[in-house]
This record gives sequence, structure tokens and C-alpha cells, in this order.
Amino acid sequence: MLGYIILFILLALVVLVVFTWFLSNIVLKPKVIAYDKLYQREIEEGRLTEKIYQSWEKKNFNIKSRYGYDLSCQLINNDISKKQFLNPVGKLQIAVLCHGYTTAKYSSMIYAEIFLKKGITVLTYDHRNHGLSGKACTTMGYYEKFDLQAVIDWCYSEYGSNLAIVTHGESMGGATVLSHHAIDGRVRCTIADCSYSSLEKLIRYQLKKYYHLPVFPFLPLAKVIIRLRAGFWMDDVVPLDGAVQSRAPILFIHGLEDEFVPYSMSLAMYDAKPDKKDIYLVPNAKHAQSCQKNPAEYEKVTNQFLEKYYFI
Repeated sequence: MLGYIILFILLALVVLVVFTWFLSNIVLKPKVIAYDKLYQREIEEGRLTEKIYQSWEKKNFNIKSRYGYDLSCQLINNDISKKQFLNPVGKLQIAVLCHGYTTAKYSSMIYAEIFLKKGITVLTYDHRNHGLSGKACTTMGYYEKFDLQAVIDWCYSEYGSNLAIVTHGESMGGATVLSHHAIDGRVRCTIADCSYSSLEKLIRYQLKKYYHLPVFPFLPLAKVIIRLRAGFWMDDVVPLDGAVQSRAPILFIHGLEDEFVPYSMSLAMYDAKPDKKDIYLVPNAKHAQSCQKNPAEYEKVTNQFLEKYYFI
């Protein structure tokens, strides 16, 4: 009888470890959409207009991350944004765009058009473990914020200090641009679309919603496995802290039908940030669909925010 009990306990432990390893893989090694397939998907879903994208002037290059891998970047201009290079007046305006979980820089093109129309040069890049960038573990904003800092370092190295940088991030990209504020104060303003406020709270929510599992023992063990595999604690990914610490204005955007990252997280961050803030909650929009579902209103709200805080 004792032998059966021991065997049962061992089997339960194996199942627990296997599932929590799987859980850690969701964070660290997500199934990333193939680069060429993503391009077609974005066209089919109306998030990338091929004719417009092909009309833009694009420069592809790599930036070396402080962790040794390359970040695949694309600098984009149209006829309007190019004028600031030909006839410099005031600060050079650059929007740095951060895509979401499992996608790549093609997914930022729906937002690139908004900034280019306003004469702002766009710089977008693939996160680590995504697109054409180096294959390091995904960390949901922890190391990604330092990669964003490296991209902004490149802007200052390339163009000098007379810059006005706005950051925009979707989902994990939103968490990245918010977390970046805790380490770098050079951004003039930020737009965070459907970001989570805390990775630990997001995993708690998703364990219950998608897997119908209790937090204990799965989450504590997953935290340890992630720490051992990637060198960071899940509890250290708290975009809310970056938002609260930031002196820069932040526009929070979230779809009211988002079931992957609840919109209450953006509300919590908006409430926690003391000042220089706006929020846009989008009807009928699921996760990362706010601009896709309401393009005219999304552009209007973004432009109002830029006029209020960026073009000063």
C-alpha cells in the first residue's frame, strides 16, 4: 500500500513539474508566428495595407543588444516625415514602436501610418525571440525594456541629442514601453495599448480563465523555473511601476472586450499614475484590436494626445 502511495506522489510531482515547465514555456518560448506568414496575416486582417507599406522609404538594419544578440530594426519615412531631415526645424521627431507577444514588426504597421501622417519618422524592431531578432528567451518586458533602451541609444548616437521620441507598444510591447520608463527618462510621451499591469497578476488571471487551475502550487513553481531558466523573477515585471514612476505623459488604450488581458489593468495603471495621463477604452474590441475595430477614432484620440503632449 505504501508503495502505491509513493508511486502516486511521484507521478503527481512529475505531472506538476511537466505542467509548470509548459507554463514557463508560454512565457519564455512562445510559438512565434513565422515572419512571412505574419506579413500575409496582417494584410488579410486589414492591419497592413500593402500598397501604402510598399510606398514608404524603409531602411533595414541591426542594433546589438547589450545581451549579445541582434535586434532587427526598420526605419520608415514617407514624403511628410522626410521633410524634417531636409529642412531641420526644432527637434527631430521619432516614434519607436514595440509589437506584441508572438508577432513582429509587421504588426506595428497599423500604428506606423498614424505617426507618419503627422510627419514623425517611425522606428520599429523585432523583440528578442521574435521576427528576425536573436533567439533569446522572451521575458514579457523584463529584458525587453533594456532592448528598447538600446534602440533609443541608437537614435541619440545616430541623430544627436535634439530628439523628441514617442513610444508606442501593443500588448507585451505596451508592457515594455511602460517598464522602460523605470530605467530611462528620455521619452517625451508614451502610448500603451492593451498592456498588462503585472505579469504575475496576468498569469494568475489566465491560470483561472484558460486552464481552470488554482494558483498554488503551479504559479510559485513556475516562478522558480522561470528564474532558473531566464534569470528574472516574474514578480519583477510590473509595468504599473514604470507608469507610476514616469514623468512623461501616457495614453492608455484598451479594448472593452479584451479577454486575454482584462481592461481593468489599464484602468488600474491610469488611476495609479498621478498626472499627465489619458485613457481610451474601445467598445467591441478584443485583445490588440482597438485600432483595427475603430481606426478613425483611434487615430483621432492618438492625434489629440500628441497635440497635447508631444507637439510642444
